[in-house]
Amino acid sequence: MKKVNIIPGCITCGTCEFLAPEVFEVLDIAYVKDKVDFKKYEKEIKEACKACPVGVIKYSENKEKP
Repeated sequence: MKKVNIIPGCITCGTCEFLAPEVFEVLDIAYVKDKVDFKKYEKEIKEACKACPVGVIKYSENKEKP
């Protein structure tokens, strides 16, 4: 996993922080924490993305070159 971000529209429900507290922090809106090894928490990030009620968590995966 290369990049994780949160697009505008977060309703601060806290689901992402509950599912992946090492990656997300919810204050006035949800934030992606700095210096996180996304590859280490890939499963949790994908779960948070699926569980987000407003679908604002986005990620891009590393594409393996042939």
